Amino acid sequence: MPARRPSLVRTGRRILGVVLAVAALSSATSCAFRHQHSVDDETDVVTLNVINHNPLDVVIYNVRGGYRERIGDVTAASRGAFRLHLRRYPGNEVQFYADPIGRSQGVTSDVLHLFPGQSADWTLETDLARSSIAIRN
Repeated sequence: MPARRPSLVRTGRRILGVVLAVAALSSATSCAFRHQHSVDDETDVVTLNVINHNPLDVVIYNVRGGYRERIGDVTAASRGAFRLHLRRYPGNEVQFYADPIGRSQGVTSDVLHLFPGQSADWTLETDLARSSIAIRN
């Protein structure tokens, strides 16, 4: 008995399905690569300088839409500097939160609208309520 061969219609449909899947995948990946920024792209960087006068280590977050995004930590009685890419923050808007390790209450900065090249100097005092932030060009 001769081997049964698939019909040309079924074979054509399979080939068409594979071609469409490859085209869709190719289109999706090309869009993803086109919108990625280069790792070396420094045109949108701002610097957050944290001066911690508090006796506790603090964890620094950006607050957006009620959620915290960790930026880094600063040891007690020391300084820390963080480079932030504004493309990660819609409208160049940031609001920082300092969470002291071992204490239940932290401090939130004002909402800041930063521009590339600027620096935010956030001084955290022993009484966090007296902390201040300044923007430099």
